Amino acid sequence: MSLSIGELAHRCQVSTRSLRYYEEQGLLLPSRNAVGHRRYQAKDADCVGFIQRLYGAGLPSDLIRTVVQEWKLPDSAPRVEALLRTRHAELSHEVEELRSKLTGLEAVLNAVTGNK
Repeated sequence: MSLSIGELAHRCQVSTRSLRYYEEQGLLLPSRNAVGHRRYQAKDADCVGFIQRLYGAGLPSDLIRTVVQEWKLPDSAPRVEALLRTRHAELSHEVEELRSKLTGLEAVLNAVTGNK
């Protein structure tokens, strides 16, 4: 059973524009029928959900593309996990840097306002 772009969008609760964007980014590759309309498989709904979760986690498009391409391959869990763990470590480092900057800014604010 194949789905039209509207049917998949409805099933996944995303816009058709999002699905077209995912296609432009190489994240989703629908087939085309005889008149050129996009046709999706039911399993594409899982892929859209996965893509949405990756965007929701703040991953950049290029990393999402790599993760999705790996995810579609057999026995991909260890490779996908490694990619996501690397990004997690990068974000954790950024958080620590921001915490340090925030602490420094609080010290400056306290000095300016006379609070110790």
